[in-house]
Amino acid sequence: MSNLDNLVAEILQQAQKEANRMLTKAKTENSEFSEKENKKVQKEVEAIKDKATEEAQALKERVISNANLKSRDMILQAKEELVDDILERVLERLKNIDTKKYLKFVENILKNLNLSKNAEVIVSKDMRLALGDKILDYRISDQTVESGCSIKDGNLIYNNEFSNLIEFNREELEREILNKIFE
Repeated sequence: MSNLDNLVAEILQQAQKEANRMLTKAKTENSEFSEKENKKVQKEVEAIKDKATEEAQALKERVISNANLKSRDMILQAKEELVDDILERVLERLKNIDTKKYLKFVENILKNLNLSKNAEVIVSKDMRLALGDKILDYRISDQTVESGCSIKDGNLIYNNEFSNLIEFNREELEREILNKIFE
């Protein structure tokens, strides 16, 4: 039995060596596999981090851009309100212009137009009372305007009411006001 025991012991020893070799090989393969998978996961993690960083940067830029746009819009709105306020004050001052300046304004308009002798000048109610029936040989109409004047010559009406003159020249006036205020 000793041969048999030796043979069994030798087989067991070879089996043990084979098992150890297989176990070592499995551990090595497992370690290599784990390392490869860890590298893959690490690459994916890095890719996700990079993408998140890019998205965060893009979001930051959008937020800053939106904030800049809102800020610009607020500034533009404030400037527009300022210009509106100034133009309203101008209109109020023009509505309360003294008779001498008003007369000069109307006369300048009449001199610059090629009117027939039948033309009528339409003035504000207050100025109609102050000016009477004629101005530069043109009849003052019974009709009135809120401010400024209009000239009716046949079917043509030249509208020189202060509110219309301001609105007609608004862009130029806005530019001039803003240039003077924000030089």
